Amino acid sequence: MIQKRTPLYMLLPVLVLMVIFLLVPICKGIVMTLESTSLSGETSFVGFRNFIGLFTEGDRMRMNLSITLKYVVADIVLTIPVAYLVALLVVRKGKMAKFFRSLYLIPWISAPVVSTLMVRSMLDSEIGIIHIMVRHIVGHDVLILNNSTLALLVLILHSFWRSYPFIMLFLSAGMSTIPNEYYEAAHIDGANKRDCFFRITLPLTANQLCIGILMVTIWTIQDSESIFALTKGGPGNSTETLAVRLFKSSFVNFDLNQGAVIGFILVVITLLFMFLYVKVLLRGDLYE
Repeated sequence: MIQKRTPLYMLLPVLVLMVIFLLVPICKGIVMTLESTSLSGETSFVGFRNFIGLFTEGDRMRMNLSITLKYVVADIVLTIPVAYLVALLVVRKGKMAKFFRSLYLIPWISAPVVSTLMVRSMLDSEIGIIHIMVRHIVGHDVLILNNSTLALLVLILHSFWRSYPFIMLFLSAGMSTIPNEYYEAAHIDGANKRDCFFRITLPLTANQLCIGILMVTIWTIQDSESIFALTKGGPGNSTETLAVRLFKSSFVNFDLNQGAVIGFILVVITLLFMFLYVKVLLRGDLYE
């Protein structure tokens, strides 16, 4: 009897830590969404007034939701094909394979703020190499970060540059477990490379793909440091995602109650994405 309970006892420290560092903050955050805190630190119960105020404030909240969805979806759409392409290159055996594996991981292991500042320096209006190249092409200065569309595009490309190595790791691990006999049999039956990819590689790496997409989606939804370091949500609020709005509300405007409401909305959106991915994975839609 004791031996059967031993694994449960070994999990007990993890469960205690999860309650302390995960469950308690979540419960405290939910309580804060229903309260109002004055500058003196006094709190009062206001019910759903914080939610109502946030969703009735005008176009800003709708813009935050729209930009967040664009940011996440565009990142995933760009990441998947490139991650597959790089994974196919990585699993090939060759003298330079190990070198390229390390090279492709640089965007993922780089700190978000560091890579963001690197991009910002390349877009600098005086010494930025990208700014200089664009000026030579179009014949005049283009302040990319002052244009709402171009600024959002830069954010998406930066997020994509950091995301694809992570999914590539999952895909390359999945591809390495596929027996070569499958491809040899397919070639004998007259299948070309495209057929092999869609009939063998894609179905047999669907699990790894869903897990990678889920993790990247969670990180992208919660990404605030790189966006704030690059555009601060500007120009105006044109690149202000919900995560950036949360950061501004909590740490710039010191409105912790509004920040808690936005955090709650982010958790709900994240859970919806998780439910969608898990449902697709369990139904096996990617195999068809």
